[in-house]
Amino acid sequence: MSNPCDPMLGAEDPAIPHRRRKHALPGRPVAPQMDNDCRRCPVRGVSLFGDLPDEVVFSLNNPAEHLDLPAGHVLYREGAAANAAFTLKDGVIKLTRTAVNGRDQILRLLTRGDVMGAEGLMGLAYNHTATTLTPVQICRLPLPVLKQLQAEHPTLNHALLARWAVALQQVENLALELGTKKASERLATFLLYWRAKNGHYPSMPLPLSRTETGELLGLTVETVSRFFADWKRRGYLSEKAGIIHLHNLEALETLSGSESLSRI
Repeated sequence: MSNPCDPMLGAEDPAIPHRRRKHALPGRPVAPQMDNDCRRCPVRGVSLFGDLPDEVVFSLNNPAEHLDLPAGHVLYREGAAANAAFTLKDGVIKLTRTAVNGRDQILRLLTRGDVMGAEGLMGLAYNHTATTLTPVQICRLPLPVLKQLQAEHPTLNHALLARWAVALQQVENLALELGTKKASERLATFLLYWRAKNGHYPSMPLPLSRTETGELLGLTVETVSRFFADWKRRGYLSEKAGIIHLHNLEALETLSGSESLSRI
C-alpha cells in the first residue's frame, strides 16, 4: 500500500491500519477514534481551522484527509517537495534534520494540536523529516486547498502566523532554559516541559531511547541513563512500555534549577 501522504515514500510505507488499540494512561482520558469531519473534531479549537467561523468550516465539505499511522512511519522527508500540511490529533511525532556529519538531529517533539509541513505555503520544500514515534491520528490538508482557504479567509493566515510564533517561542525558551544548565538540570527541565506539553497529566508517553534523549539535550547516553536510574531509585519517576510517570514534581522542579518553566 502506498503512502497517501507522499507517493515518493510508498516503498517504505507499511500497511496503514484504520483502527488502533487505545490504552488509557492513569489520570488522562483515552483519545477517541477520529475521522475527517471538521465539525466534530476534538482538536479543531487548536487547529488551523480554529479561527474560522462555524459556517465557513461547515461549508468546506471536509477537505482534509484523516490518517491513522503506525509508529515508525515517515510522514515526509527533509528536502521533499511540500504537498500538504498536517495537524497532529493524537500521538507523538519527531521532527529531525540531517547534520553535516550525516546524523539525524531531533529538532522538536510534536503532540496533540501541533501543525507541521506548512512551509510549503511559501513555496519551500519540507525543511525537516517528520517521523511518528507512537501510533498517531493526523489530519492531512493538501496545499492547494490550504492556499485557496488562505485567499478566501485571511484569518487563516493569522492563525498560521500565530502557530509559527508560538512554536518558535517554545523552542527559544527551551533552548535558553537548557543552554546554561548542568546535565541533571537539563534532563529535569525537559521532563517538566514535556509534562506541560502533554497537558500536565501525571503519566505521558516518552517514546525516546536514551540515545535520542541525550541527542535532544546535548548529553551522552551514559549520563541520561545514570540520572534516570538514580531518579527511579529515589522514587521521582518510573517507566513502563514507553510511558513515563512523574511521582515527585517538587524534587524534579528543584533539580531543574528553574523558576520560569511556565514560559516554555
